[in-house]
Amino acid sequence: MIENKKIIKRFIRILLVIGVFSLSGCSLSGNSQVSGEQMKNDEGGSPLKIAFYPNESAAEFEHAREEIKDILQKAIERDVEIVTSTDYNVVVESIVNGQVDLAYMGAEGYIEANKKNSQVQAILTNSGPSGTLEDALYYSFLAVREKDSKAYETKGNRYTIEPIRGKTISFVTNTSTSGFKVPSHVISEHFDIKSSDGLIMDGDFFEKVLFGGSHQGAMVNLLRGDADAAAFMNMPQYVDVVEGEENRTGVLYEVKKDAEAPFDTVRGEKFRVILSTPVLNGPIAANKENLNKETISKISAALRAEEVARNEKIFAPKESKQIGMFSKEGNEQYVEVTDDFYDEIREMGS
Repeated sequence: MIENKKIIKRFIRILLVIGVFSLSGCSLSGNSQVSGEQMKNDEGGSPLKIAFYPNESAAEFEHAREEIKDILQKAIERDVEIVTSTDYNVVVESIVNGQVDLAYMGAEGYIEANKKNSQVQAILTNSGPSGTLEDALYYSFLAVREKDSKAYETKGNRYTIEPIRGKTISFVTNTSTSGFKVPSHVISEHFDIKSSDGLIMDGDFFEKVLFGGSHQGAMVNLLRGDADAAAFMNMPQYVDVVEGEENRTGVLYEVKKDAEAPFDTVRGEKFRVILSTPVLNGPIAANKENLNKETISKISAALRAEEVARNEKIFAPKESKQIGMFSKEGNEQYVEVTDDFYDEIREMGS
């Protein structure tokens, strides 16, 4: 495992807590078309629109999205429309421009949205097992196929990213926190690269750069052999631990035998994590030009309710066969969060 004290210092106040768990296109899909001048306030009867990133737009999370829709409708006594996506950038622009009112986002996408429109503000995130922000973390992986992992192994069963130069890599998208921002920062520091811009250009640091469009897509690019290495977040709902400790560098994962699309073509394939880095959980962001304080307060209270934390369609215990939006190991729940929580991610770009 390579040393990365700067990353650890930025991301963890408790050292490497075993954390939280949780194809490409150019449009949002929902029950209706989104127009640029819709929903500039919430005084009318128009539906509240909540958008989801590509990862959370996957078919297996439909029941979780519908639960969230029902919770919000009861809380605000107003129709709620779910808006799924195949493109990170479209979600960012839609919350910035007020085409949607709420969005499930990663930290990097949120920071970009907030920079473009300061009225886009983080209001909630999923906690860690402690039930607080202290361990509100998930993990960013750099991974390789099992058959290639010996090249990255060093003495003492440790791993290095040194051989990654000149390979074909798959990121998620350049607005993904764990699928680009964090791993590109780590690579840049390790190889003393002044700017990560060259990491997305073919023939510069990498021979070829692919974008999966989603975390699932990046993993599939790796497992079907289109990429030599890939960056994506931990996704325990799709894989089983074969060897090592979950979420730690060196762990070997295998795609579950009953994994659904897009993993149905790579069932049983194995990959090794050559670098695992903790990442701050992304927020639910609200466009405050669209939603007033009272509405946001109702949304926050409804999602922070105890019954939501117990709802297995949203927070699924690890032993449950139910796939939740998040995995539950302890007291995971929605908690309030503010913009400054993400300053640690902002600093990575400075």
